[in-house]
Amino acid sequence: MATTYGVRQLYGGAMAVELPVELIDSSDIRQIPDHQEVFLSPTTLTSIIFEINSYISAPASAYPNTNAPSQTPTTRTAVSPDGTTTTTTTTTTTSVTTSVVSAGASPRPPNPEPNLDADREATKHHFTDVISPPDTLVSALPTPQPVKMLDPSLAPYPAYMLAGNINSVDPRVGPNTQPNRPQHPAATAPADFPTTGSSASHASHSLLTLVHQVQLLIRLPDHGTDVVVRVAVPLKEFAQAGQALGSSDSGATEGMIAEELGRARDLLARVVGTLKVCDWGLFDG
Repeated sequence: MATTYGVRQLYGGAMAVELPVELIDSSDIRQIPDHQEVFLSPTTLTSIIFEINSYISAPASAYPNTNAPSQTPTTRTAVSPDGTTTTTTTTTTTSVTTSVVSAGASPRPPNPEPNLDADREATKHHFTDVISPPDTLVSALPTPQPVKMLDPSLAPYPAYMLAGNINSVDPRVGPNTQPNRPQHPAATAPADFPTTGSSASHASHSLLTLVHQVQLLIRLPDHGTDVVVRVAVPLKEFAQAGQALGSSDSGATEGMIAEELGRARDLLARVVGTLKVCDWGLFDG
């Protein structure tokens, strides 16, 4: 069945994006922090979170300040009537003027050439920033991949995609207590799970505690802002569904997981294609 998308206003209309029409606005259920917009699936535990964070800066040497004043030394040599030679060096400072862009325009980043290494580290930082002990990463994160935002308002800015798995401990169970796990092979992740950033080590982790997360990071250095979009897919419900089916193999569970991960990737791809800024004052307040 094809997914129907509709435009959703974010942050009071300062941003907009196309999302599945059936997603539930979490602010209708509970209070959400001002820097977040959260939407929930009505049928699964999958969620998508939009978040405005402070820009993670690279070392000063990584981003040359193209707006800094330049200094030019000038040397003059003068000869007096008595034959004495005098050399004078003068340093001239030239200011660089930056034009002010109105809130409704689409400003270009001051440094159009992103620092790839620094941006990738920032992407990983935002990914792990939401992981609090006793939760842990299942394995080392893969290299974030650059993506191109399609709306003109965000197209000039660097953006990156990253996917990984989080081992999320149920606080009601505790990190040292074994939960009631399915006893069939579907209790552990298949070696090729998930299709993005997978490794054989995933097979040793129970699906009951795994959360697959796909993240988009958009860097707005001239606004001191990192826009983060996360799609989180907890796998517990699929493991439990497979257990309820009494499947003798992992096929049923793997099929449900693959379908939900496909929807998550399609959802984030739609964000890449439709997310736009309507009011740049959102990031300057």
